[in-house]
This record gives sequence, C-alpha cells and structure tokens, in this order.
Amino acid sequence: MKKKLKMVITGGGSGIGAEIAKLLGKDGHSVAICGRRENRLREVAEIDKDIIYFVCDVSKEKDVKSFVNFVKNRFGYVDVVINCAGVFGDIGRFDTTSSRKWKKTFEINTYGIYLITKHFLPLLLKSDMKKIINFSGGGAFSPFPNYSAYAVSKTAAVRFSENIAVELADLGVRVNCIAPGFVATELHDDTLKAGRKKAGKQYELTKKKLKERSGTPIDRVVECVKFLISDESNELTGKTISANFDRWNMKEFGESIDEINSSELYTLRRINLINLDMNNNLRKKLMKVQKG
Repeated sequence: MKKKLKMVITGGGSGIGAEIAKLLGKDGHSVAICGRRENRLREVAEIDKDIIYFVCDVSKEKDVKSFVNFVKNRFGYVDVVINCAGVFGDIGRFDTTSSRKWKKTFEINTYGIYLITKHFLPLLLKSDMKKIINFSGGGAFSPFPNYSAYAVSKTAAVRFSENIAVELADLGVRVNCIAPGFVATELHDDTLKAGRKKAGKQYELTKKKLKERSGTPIDRVVECVKFLISDESNELTGKTISANFDRWNMKEFGESIDEINSSELYTLRRINLINLDMNNNLRKKLMKVQKG
C-alpha cells in the first residue's frame, strides 16, 4: 500500500493546481489547497473528502501565515508543498504594460513562492519526506515576447528553487520545478482577451492549440508530480523537469539520479564556449581570438 501524504497546493482553485489536487485527493492523499476565489476552492474540495481549502492570496504574508496555521491545526505537518499559483499578468510589449500589474505578477509568481516556502518550512521539516515542487513556465528558459512579467518571474522561480535546493540540502529537503508546457486551462483566456495586437504570435498559437486540444495533457503533468513525490525520485533536487519532453518516466532516469544531480542537466545555466562541440566553427573562431 502506498504511503498517504499530507500536501499543500497553492493555486488549487483552478487550472493545473485544481487538477493536481483532485487527482491526488482521489489517490487518498490529504490535500490543503489555497487560492483567492472561495467559490472555486469549494468546488474542488467538494469533489473529495480528503481535500480542504483556505482562501489565501500568496502574495500577502498575513494570508500565508494564516494558511500555515490552518494547515498546522488540521495536518500537524506537511510532506509536500506544491506551488502552482501563477498569473500571466499584463500582456504586451513591456513598455506598454501597467507597472502595477507587472509588479503584481512578480508578487504572485515569485514572492508568493518565497512566502509559502518560508512559512511552511517548519511544518515540512517535521516530515520524513520533505519535498517542494514549484512550477516554472513559458519564458523561463527562452524569450517569451509580450509576456515579460510572466517570463521573468518564472525564471526567478527557477533560480530561487535551485538556490534553496542547495541551502536546504543538509536538512533533507528536496526542491524541484516542473515545466508543464502548454496545458489547456483558463489561464490562456488572458491571451485571447489581450488579442493579436498585444499577444503577438502567441495569440494565434494559443487559439490553434485550444481548438486542436494539443499541448501537454494534464494527466501527463499529474504523473510528473507523482514521480517527484515518489520514492524513486527521493534524491533528485535542484532540477526543472519538463513534464512533456524529459524522460522522467523511464526506469533509467530513476537509476541515474546521482549522475543527473552532479551534472548541469535540467538547470538554468549560461552556455559557455566550452559547452560547444570541439569542432564547432564558432567555438574555434572565438577560442582563437581569446588565446590571441
């Protein structure tokens, strides 16, 4: 029989967070979700008796502390913290966006992860498992034009995850990110509302993927979460795993975690000349200039 875990999921009232909560609750895990819309949280919690909810804006420290106390009184401790809360923010070329909305995106997507992780850490340290899963997003590893607030805040979330993975390693805490890819959720309504002029190429791409129901199936994302909370991935830390493209579900992946941890695979890194193939013409040219 699989161990039943106690989990916290932010952004649990909609999108990816809601689907993860439903399916993990169905598996018998105790799940505490939070979000800003009580009606949406209630709808998710009503699906399974093992899901409880709390209204919380993760960008507000007072709310987060209240959520922590709520979970402490109900669970006592937490095995896994999953940070799903996220918004696109204002869409458009950066200089045309609302400064207030741009800042708010950071407060939810990055500062929210900081607050949740910081204040849940004492409950997490009471667990034998101690895992944190954060969600990155489009733009974390390549430019995402017209979505600067989202892209930059998600990049910051990845670096924060890598940073605390090192800081918390001696305490036995494992920290990883999931890059979910394009998942058909209501988040993309913001792109459709923004229109072609503000969203650029992403507008047509979003319409196409939603119409064709292409992109990453939500089940694939949930299975990736299940892998990261399984014993098979216990030592994996400081990595961003693509739910759609990486081979996390292969036996060989689980058997190679020590090698993966000691490499720069699945991390946010600058590419240097030495990372290019020895026969690469650009490498030869620039290395020659350096030596000269």
